Amino acid sequence: MNGPFRAALAVLGLALCLLPAVTSAHQPFCEFADLRADAPWQVPDPAISYAYFGNVYPGWDIDYFAFDAEAGQSILLSLSIPANDENEDDIYAPLMAVIGPGLPGDRPPELPPGLRIPAGAGLRMVALGADPAYFYEPFGRVHFWNYDDDFFRAPQAGAYTVALWHPERQIGRYSFVIGQREVWGGDLECFMAYNMYWTPILEGANPYRDTTLDELMHDPSRVINLDPLAAPTLDLEVYALADGSYNIQLQTSNFTFTPQNIDKAPVPGEGHAHLYVDGVKLARLYGEWHHLPTLPPDAEVLTVSLYANNHKGFAVNGDIISASVRLADLSGS
Repeated sequence: MNGPFRAALAVLGLALCLLPAVTSAHQPFCEFADLRADAPWQVPDPAISYAYFGNVYPGWDIDYFAFDAEAGQSILLSLSIPANDENEDDIYAPLMAVIGPGLPGDRPPELPPGLRIPAGAGLRMVALGADPAYFYEPFGRVHFWNYDDDFFRAPQAGAYTVALWHPERQIGRYSFVIGQREVWGGDLECFMAYNMYWTPILEGANPYRDTTLDELMHDPSRVINLDPLAAPTLDLEVYALADGSYNIQLQTSNFTFTPQNIDKAPVPGEGHAHLYVDGVKLARLYGEWHHLPTLPPDAEVLTVSLYANNHKGFAVNGDIISASVRLADLSGS
């Protein structure tokens, strides 16, 4: 065995030995790529205890976890929120539901738009309780807000999915735990990134290592495709002002700004716009004109895209209706 290989094994062994108790009780995994209905996290064995550190981002994000269960099998489902100064008085509160065969066919009103429910599948909300308990884990020296444990009993053998979302489309981090039996293991990369889950997510700061903001914007499940002949059009003009600020003008056709209908059902040709600077969302726009006080000194491209009332992007052939301006082209303005 060569020296570098022995060193790598030593580092791996030391890291695993130093795993805090919260992750030794549960095998840790992290959401490096956005979880979607067509790309859920595949739970290896719902009887074994896993802790999945995930992100609700953007606010309309829905995360999915898929597992197979035997008829009558009881499976622990639990949710914890990393505690920090930002959420001391306003604890992050996602919702969860189990989807699968043999479950009730009712659709509770708190289900989010776009939730994927296969034909013939039912749904049960996960009972998390309203008052999470504050918990200090001394080995890792971290704090959690722990919601109530829920034990899901599979009504029949089959494939099930847990969906997780925030009812008010707030971004945030969470730890989802499934299973009870403690078995040593987990993802070393997740352990190395463990501390970032005690840092609040910022709007416009992509928390996914393996999913770009462009992919999030153009996810086919998050767009409304329109007939090209009736779809809105968008032109973008940017005016550099003497004080270093900018005026932005949106010239549209077949489109009406409806800020009064935000979060309501989508109507073709009605909604709002998003303003991006180099792919980072900066603001929502609710009219033709918008004043931008400043820009980062290294900013290169401004982009505006059109969105429906329910925050899905209006698209033609899968491409969100957008317009961009290179800031270097404003030098002569």
